[in-house]
Amino acid sequence: MSDGKMQRRPLWKVPCTFFIAGVLSSLVFAWCVTRHSLQSIWFHSEEFWVFPTATFWLLAGGLFFLNLLASYLIAHLNEWVPFSPYRLVGGTLVLAVLPAAMWMTASMPPLSQFLIFRFLLAIVLSLMLYIITRKWHSGLALALLAVSLLASLIAGMPYAIFSSIPNEWFEASKFFVNSTFLSVLFGYWLAKSSD
Repeated sequence: MSDGKMQRRPLWKVPCTFFIAGVLSSLVFAWCVTRHSLQSIWFHSEEFWVFPTATFWLLAGGLFFLNLLASYLIAHLNEWVPFSPYRLVGGTLVLAVLPAAMWMTASMPPLSQFLIFRFLLAIVLSLMLYIITRKWHSGLALALLAVSLLASLIAGMPYAIFSSIPNEWFEASKFFVNSTFLSVLFGYWLAKSSD
């Protein structure tokens, strides 16, 4: 019975580690994008519309990647998940698809960009996890897809109701919801695969 408890404990510690790192990266992201002195770096305006810049997406992607990497290393140092440098490098190389996808969809309408990028994000994260763990979890892959598609919409609800919320806080809330939920699912996949 004690063996069962020992095996279950890391299953919850790993997603909790990823959750904490997701929250911390979200706080850093919110601090960066809400500084009024840095608004021109993160956003540009066209008529009365405000759009994120390439540096905004670089910041978001970089913080999300650092969140996953730091959480993975903490989980490995505590011996909660196994470590294979070759698998980790191979899984990380899959992430190169995302910037290419953003560049290729730049001329598409915003809704098409959103859907294509969100589908690709879920697929890339699932493939990355498969390469790292050598285990496929269909339910978690579907959960990654659902979170990727729905988290931004859920985070945008207050913005749709209260139009007085500044754009930078809207983006910060979207990043918080996406980063945190995707990180927890990422960590859960790793923990479940290491049983």
